[in-house]
Amino acid sequence: MKTYIKENKKGLIILIVGIILLVTMLIIHNTKTPKNLQVSSLNIFNSKMIETQSNKNITKEEILAIFLISKKGTIEFLAKTFQIDYETLVKYIKANYEEINILNDDDFEYNLIEYLYKLEDENKELFSFKINITEKDKDYMVSLIKYYCEIYPAVNFEIAAAISQVESGYKSQTMINKNNIFGGMSNGKLIKYKNIEYGILSYIRLLNNNYFEKGLTTVETIGKKYNPIYNANGQKIANPTWVENVKNAMQEFKIENYNLIIE
Repeated sequence: MKTYIKENKKGLIILIVGIILLVTMLIIHNTKTPKNLQVSSLNIFNSKMIETQSNKNITKEEILAIFLISKKGTIEFLAKTFQIDYETLVKYIKANYEEINILNDDDFEYNLIEYLYKLEDENKELFSFKINITEKDKDYMVSLIKYYCEIYPAVNFEIAAAISQVESGYKSQTMINKNNIFGGMSNGKLIKYKNIEYGILSYIRLLNNNYFEKGLTTVETIGKKYNPIYNANGQKIANPTWVENVKNAMQEFKIENYNLIIE
């Protein structure tokens, strides 16, 4: 070990300096973070900086290991959301990190979420599907919507939050018991989700994939598909009452007021 340290002294010093810089950046980042946001990992980690500064001394696998440590809080949160064991998830990430493009820090959460949906579909035995009813309040649910809208930025936060306000008021026990606050239906019944984090994530992903990314970006165009009626001429339109209610509800949701605490 002494010989290794002596031979690699310069690289190790660079690495230590890099870590100190990362910690400093994290402290600065947290001072700028809205009052309710607290991520328990180094979410601003930049693997490319480490690789550039000390690529003679650190392997790609070691870079991955350091990166995953820096993202531990987020990985734990998403493991809990999908109800998969944390260590099992980390094992799969390490085995498939290039396919997932996990070291792309800018899209880390998006890439991991999309991989989790794929993994869940292909390896259901790794996941629990037990229904866990939330005791979280409205502020937490709205903060989840904002957090997921940052991962799927095509989705308008105020519209997404307002639709759930109109559909469930964030308090309908029938819907809360199914972790479904947005009125999602399948075969004429409310869809059940395993927990509130997963249910709201599925809602935002649905809005992203089936509405906003297809050009349905206004309350009217969304409502024509989400809550349609037929007018006197037999034309399908958005329910005018629903449109008005959503637009009124949007006034409550200003983006700066809601930020997720990842515990």
